[in-house]
Amino acid sequence: MELDEVKTAWETLNQQLKRGNDLNLALYTNQKLATTRSTLRPLVWGQVLQLGMGILVILFAATLWTTRPGALPVLLAGAIVHLYGIACIVGAGVLLNGIRNLDFSGSVLEMQGLLARVRRTYVVSGILLGLTWWFLWIPFLMVLFALVRVNLYSHAPSLIWLGMGIGVAGLAGMLWLYAYSRKPGNDRLRRFVDQAVIGRSLLRAQSQLEEIRQFAQEAA
Repeated sequence: MELDEVKTAWETLNQQLKRGNDLNLALYTNQKLATTRSTLRPLVWGQVLQLGMGILVILFAATLWTTRPGALPVLLAGAIVHLYGIACIVGAGVLLNGIRNLDFSGSVLEMQGLLARVRRTYVVSGILLGLTWWFLWIPFLMVLFALVRVNLYSHAPSLIWLGMGIGVAGLAGMLWLYAYSRKPGNDRLRRFVDQAVIGRSLLRAQSQLEEIRQFAQEAA
């Protein structure tokens, strides 16, 4: 009987410990997920701003079309500006939809997979919409001048080609910086570049989900 009582007491203690661990895990998970929601909020607002910027860019290009430009360089510049505005809206919409699809009531593993998709979308969008500004400022400037009936390409073609050269040099410099940050011993620069490319909010959110996963493994 004494042995049976010891076994029963031991099983009761194990059950209590398991319930305690489950409760601690649930509390920790809920707290971390609430923090993750707050962490992603700046990213959401950033995409809302990008959405608004895309609308403004399209309106800017539409203003050019009302002047009925005839010069081919101006038409091409206007088309590039217009497409950039559309790309801003599409990129922001896709990213916002990805964040909306994050199921905070699901498993952490599923959330990590969904957040990885959001991260890839953010990186691709940042590259297409960000790095291209080394060249995009040229068609924007051309459209701005075209609104006052000045064909910048006809009046100052050297400025356009100089701007293209600066764009090539700037883009090459950015690519070199990224490659250099990947080399051993450049951890500090690598973290800085990752924050610039991936975004601090996404990095922190991924880190918080990983902390939940590790805590669950330790509690198991």
